[in-house]
Amino acid sequence: MLIELLKSRYISVRYRDDIANIKSKMKQCDLVPLTQGQISDINAFYQKMLGQKVPTYWHEYFYSRNGNFSVRYIPTCIYHQQIIYKLNQFGVRHAYVDKGLYDLYFPDVNRPKTIVKNMNGYYYAGTKPVSREEALELCRNLPAAVSKPSTEGMWGKGIHVFSTSDGRMNDGGMSMEELFNSYGHNFIIQEKIVQHDDMSKLNPTSLNTLRVLSYRDEHEVHILYVVVRIGRTGQHVDNETAGGINADIDIATGKILDCAYGTPAEKRIETTDCGTVLKGFAIPSFDKVVALVKELHPRLPYFNLIGWDFGIDQQGEPVLIEWNRAPDLSQTAHGPAFGEMTEEILLSLRHKPNTVLNNL
Repeated sequence: MLIELLKSRYISVRYRDDIANIKSKMKQCDLVPLTQGQISDINAFYQKMLGQKVPTYWHEYFYSRNGNFSVRYIPTCIYHQQIIYKLNQFGVRHAYVDKGLYDLYFPDVNRPKTIVKNMNGYYYAGTKPVSREEALELCRNLPAAVSKPSTEGMWGKGIHVFSTSDGRMNDGGMSMEELFNSYGHNFIIQEKIVQHDDMSKLNPTSLNTLRVLSYRDEHEVHILYVVVRIGRTGQHVDNETAGGINADIDIATGKILDCAYGTPAEKRIETTDCGTVLKGFAIPSFDKVVALVKELHPRLPYFNLIGWDFGIDQQGEPVLIEWNRAPDLSQTAHGPAFGEMTEEILLSLRHKPNTVLNNL
């Protein structure tokens, strides 16, 4: 009885938080109310797909932001409550997303070079165990490095971009000893990627990345959408929650389709902060990224829906930054996350167990 109560509370708290979050965003934008006809269409669609009505806040928010109405928008509360952990296995999520294990899952994939990583309190240089003192020494003089949590870091939190001399950050920041202490355990320090010149045109201070949403259906991997995430002036990260902007990419051409979107209060963004026009901007090596995602997704058999983050290095090669087991959906920039596959994906959930409930 207690276990069932805890499971129910986990779901209800997340549901409540999602509602609070979207209501906060709606207050910040110029809201365009849905008509009664649109609300009826949404209810009819989800009654058919999931056997229930859904909150329409998200439909109203996305419609207000991008001007495109669709019944296919995925409410975040339903996504977290029912969809993602019917598609993905909740119970194994923590081990798989640990960036320290990428050496095992993706040994042949171009990734940022790891200098030091901490896993469950143990230090490693590559796959070789080292002492804390040895780890500190490896970080003593670094020309350009990035540190981040290796397990549950989200939305760019806990990321530091720095160089060091004699064990201390050159910008007057903390020592490596203090950096290690700030994380405690489960973190990774890697060489900073030098991105492709074309990607730097979007914003030179941040690593501007491609977020690819892929869906595995039996033995076929579908690319649902790709958006480019762009940092703002002086920022090191490109996450929307850190002020970054997102723009949808035409999968057929690898070019940005139209404008970008940022904070809820912002209108359509036609150019980046550094003046680069977004519409028609060609992403270098786009086809390579798409092909690589289709190749890599089957390596993660417990996850049917994955969000992949890729940079493009100076040589034009895709660089795997991370993959996400419960990715945020870029529906302002792209539109309905599952697109033409929405009905197929939603109907497939009917007979799948909710692995949150099975693994709490």
